[in-house]
Amino acid sequence: MDDRLKEVHQTEIAESRINEDFVEWLKTKGPQYVLLGLIGVCLYLGVVRWKQHRANYFNDAWTEYVECRLPGSYEDVAARYADVPWLSEQALRAAGDAWLLAVQRGKALGSNAPGVTTPALSELQRLDYLDKAAALYHALANGDDGSLAMTLYAVSAMQGLAVVAESKGQIDEASRWYDMAAARAEEFYPDLARRVRDRASTVGEYTEPVTLPTQAELPAPAAPAVRTPVSIEQSLRELLLPDDPGAG
Repeated sequence: MDDRLKEVHQTEIAESRINEDFVEWLKTKGPQYVLLGLIGVCLYLGVVRWKQHRANYFNDAWTEYVECRLPGSYEDVAARYADVPWLSEQALRAAGDAWLLAVQRGKALGSNAPGVTTPALSELQRLDYLDKAAALYHALANGDDGSLAMTLYAVSAMQGLAVVAESKGQIDEASRWYDMAAARAEEFYPDLARRVRDRASTVGEYTEPVTLPTQAELPAPAAPAVRTPVSIEQSLRELLLPDDPGAG
C-alpha cells in the first residue's frame, strides 16, 4: 500500500513539474510564437490581397484596351499599363493598324459621328498618318527580344513598316522590311515566313495607284430590250390553256 501511495505521489510531482514547465514556457516563449503566427497570417492575407488586386488591375487594363477605338486611346493604354504582360505590345500594334486603316479608307479619324460627313484625307494628313503608324511600328520592333512570344509582334511591326513604305512609293524599303519580317519569322513560324517572302516578291507589282471612276463617270445603263408578246394560235390554245373550271 505504501508503494502505491509513493508511486501516486511521484506521479503528481512529475505532472506538477510538467505543468510548471509549460506555464514557464508560455511566459517566456509563448508570446514570441503567437507573434510569429500572427505575422504569418498577416503575410498570407497580404499575398491573397495582392493577388486579388493584380487580377483586378489586369482585368481593368484589358477592359480599357477592348474599349479603345482611336490610336491615341491605344497609346494611352500602352503607356499606362506597361507592366501588364503583352498589353503594351498589343496596344502599340493596334494603334499603328488604326492609322494605316484610316489611310486605306482615305477618311480622317475621329469624325464618325452619326449624321456627320467624314472628310477625305488630304495628302498632308495622309503622310502624317503614315508617319505616326511608322513611329509606333518602330517602337514595337525595337522592343523585340528575339523570343518566341515576341515573334508575331515583331513580324507584324515589320510588315506594318513595309506597308507604310509601299504607301509612300518606297518599293525598295518595303521589300527590305518584308525580307526582315520573313527572316524573323523563319525560326518559329516557317509557313508565315514563306507567305511574307511571297508578298515581298510581288511588292513591285502594286506601284501604280488604282483610281475608281465616280458615279458621274460611269456609262449610263443600257435600256432594257423590248419584248414582243407571244401569240398563240386558236388550235393550240385549247391544248396549252387549262379548261375553264366553271365549264361542264
